[in-house]
Amino acid sequence: MKKIEWLIAFLFMGIGMMCMTLSAVSFQSDSLLQFGNFVKTFLICALFIAISLFLLLRILKLNKRSKK
Repeated sequence: MKKIEWLIAFLFMGIGMMCMTLSAVSFQSDSLLQFGNFVKTFLICALFIAISLFLLLRILKLNKRSKK
């Protein structure tokens, strides 16, 4: 697969994980006190996705260099 195809695949997986996490958090409680936890969970998921994409692109770049 090309690099852009991997990027798109991981993007969709990340979006799915964030949607599942956000829906699970939103059903816990409707109070405003939970909003902080909601934002924290969202940011942690976004950070996890960003790190995963960075590592994936780094691995793909190293594999591409080693083939030359």
